[in-house]
Amino acid sequence: MAKMNFCPQCAAPLSTKMDGGRERKACPECNFIHFGDFSIGCAGVVLRKRDDGELTALLIQRGHNPFAGSWQLPGGYAEHDELLTVAVAREVEEETGVIATVRDLVAFRHSVGGADGGPSTNVYMIFRLDYVSGDPIFDGDEIAHAGFYSFDEMAGIDKLQALSRWGIELALRTKPDSGISPESPDKTRKGWQLFALEDIDIAQFS
Repeated sequence: MAKMNFCPQCAAPLSTKMDGGRERKACPECNFIHFGDFSIGCAGVVLRKRDDGELTALLIQRGHNPFAGSWQLPGGYAEHDELLTVAVAREVEEETGVIATVRDLVAFRHSVGGADGGPSTNVYMIFRLDYVSGDPIFDGDEIAHAGFYSFDEMAGIDKLQALSRWGIELALRTKPDSGISPESPDKTRKGWQLFALEDIDIAQFS
């Protein structure tokens, strides 16, 4: 990722200043402070039963670098003005043509940007989605292939991303709604959506 050298507000060259106990890039003209580069990724574990009752999960094969030829969950980056539940359902449909809706969040990975991580600090959210309709389709370019595979079949797939396999394992061995579930978007605060654990009977702790 390109380094920020000029202020995005007034275009003055950035310098540095102490803020919050550390040196940060800052604008000497308008006091803009650059807090770093961040991104949010999302992926969907879409489960579908076969006629014999066997559970399968949706996978895509990357057609472009980085990691061309590898297999992973469908997903991508959330737009800055997009709810995560909308983003992951959109990415699944764009990459595979499958319609699915978010049930719960089963896991997330946090990666610090820089020498020890990726080009930017990233949070990658893995959601469990309910299959609604559609069979996998793919463009043969960005997405080289897509399909539903059982966990046993995944053992024979070369270059299956470990993070995707981990997310699928979590979704298969935990009950639906056991993760953090999204509430309906908050109509009083535009752009807000809350995520919470399901209600439990607190009497069990008495």
